[in-house]
Amino acid sequence: MKKLAILLFIAAGMAACKGKKNVVEVPVVTEEITENALVIDETDESEPVQVIYYERTVCFGTCPSFIFTIDSDGSASYEGRNFVDLIGKHSGESSPMDIASVMKIAKEVGYDTLQTAYDNPLVMDLPSTITIIGEKKVLNRYQGPALEGLYNHLDKLIAEIQWTKIKE
Repeated sequence: MKKLAILLFIAAGMAACKGKKNVVEVPVVTEEITENALVIDETDESEPVQVIYYERTVCFGTCPSFIFTIDSDGSASYEGRNFVDLIGKHSGESSPMDIASVMKIAKEVGYDTLQTAYDNPLVMDLPSTITIIGEKKVLNRYQGPALEGLYNHLDKLIAEIQWTKIKE
């Protein structure tokens, strides 16, 4: 967990390379999720850093397809594509506890030790699940690790956020 927290801190610092000091306090996760707030210096003009990315891709059938992200400032976005309740682009807010809970589960499953891709291009019509947590990306399409607990938790977060449709 310390490695993920350090990576988030470094990523936030790199995004702040406009000469202003970027202060980021990343939620600390021990055995239980603690109530530390994600604090970003109000004077910093840099953009928030994406800390969670979760995508499910299409298949030839009725596979749900969407992209869900959470940034370091708690802003969340969702783009529903096919076979989901929310179609189109939406915005919402998540809490520091949401981010910390995802980081905790990622640590428990050894996310930072996983390969970058689990795939076989010769196998057709399988959807992919793509996640990025911190700076670690994992494409899970064929014979990958059992990450259903992580995916179920991310699906639960999607369901709990109050989404606002973005007019295009």
